Amino acid sequence: MAAAEEDVHRTLLQSKSGTRTIAVDEASGSLFDLPEPPWSADAEATKCEACQTYFSFFNRKHHCRFCGLIFCGKCCPVALPSIRQGFIDPVRLCEACISTVKSDNEFMQKQLPQLVAGSTFIVDQVATNCRLTANHKVLDTGSDIMVQLKNVQKIEDIQDDATSQVSGVSLLYRNDTGNQTKLELHVDLSGPNKKKSLMFIGFLKKALIVFHGPTPSSPRKGRRVAR
Repeated sequence: MAAAEEDVHRTLLQSKSGTRTIAVDEASGSLFDLPEPPWSADAEATKCEACQTYFSFFNRKHHCRFCGLIFCGKCCPVALPSIRQGFIDPVRLCEACISTVKSDNEFMQKQLPQLVAGSTFIVDQVATNCRLTANHKVLDTGSDIMVQLKNVQKIEDIQDDATSQVSGVSLLYRNDTGNQTKLELHVDLSGPNKKKSLMFIGFLKKALIVFHGPTPSSPRKGRRVAR
């Protein structure tokens, strides 16, 4: 089996936050997997990270499972699935992390499967099916060109000269030897897969945003980080 076709092998892990599915090793994990964050120490937290209300017997402490910081119940009110972290059951989230987790969940459930399914593009004047591999790490162009998604540095639309509509996408990335390389995926605007291919481009952009976006270890803007 080629490296680009590696399966994603997972196992169950019981943690203090709940039961998670995790990859058995780094090679088989998804590019979009996220770890649990380190938890802020209970003993050092006297006030809610958000509203600064002091904790008490009645105002209990709650860890957000995405950022690991400590909040009161009012500021950490929602339990949602966190698919990228692999939680089996919904977990408690602070208000600042809810939108990120919801957006990530939508990507993992609806858009990522479309990238794995692939769509038809013209690469070097040859029609081919482009798709993400099962572990979501490699863009397989159906030819000798394999692009590590983590190495993509820039993505830009290609516009049709006659109509100015999007007719493809250009990827600037570093290849396996470290050299900067450009790949162009062109859409057959008169073909039956036009809509699907244009949607694939949008989902590919979202994949890069998700990969480079907020993670459990990155402080949120406007929030004091516990020390």
